[in-house]
Amino acid sequence: MINADVFFVFYLIVWGFIGTSRGWVREVIVTFTVLFALFIYSLPQFTNIMNPLWANEDPVWRFFWRAAPFLLIVFFGYLSPIVARGRFQANGANRFEYGLLSFLVGMFNGYLLFSSLAFWALQAGLLDGQYANLFTPPPGGWNEFFFIKSGAPVIFSGSLLVFVLILIFLFVIVVLV
Repeated sequence: MINADVFFVFYLIVWGFIGTSRGWVREVIVTFTVLFALFIYSLPQFTNIMNPLWANEDPVWRFFWRAAPFLLIVFFGYLSPIVARGRFQANGANRFEYGLLSFLVGMFNGYLLFSSLAFWALQAGLLDGQYANLFTPPPGGWNEFFFIKSGAPVIFSGSLLVFVLILIFLFVIVVLV
């Protein structure tokens, strides 16, 4: 079995390098997309539509129907085009700063992605059921796992999510347009 903490920290580092290869502007757009997907999940209309699928007896299907729409939205965020070519290009002096910013935003995107999926896997019962042998649970149990108790669906919910979406809209208007 793999230690969950070590595996997911490694996952965040890999996602940071993916962010470095894509650039900070494209990664910020992915961050906006992930937060928009979390907003969609917070809408009562979406919850009412998806509740029959989320109530499936099989944990794998419960997880699949929670993760599939989220991953589809995030996938389209990763397909985003290059924004304002040349406007945000790093010159020689700023290349390190742009790379570091891209790495950090990429790690944050990895956190948003993984913590959401881990949270829904725990809700679906995957971490306690037949798939419990994939990872070594943290000492306090899965409910005390950092990526679940501080997951994106937990932190970015309610009025904080609306406030963050307003800030995203302002950022797009001021910086990217």
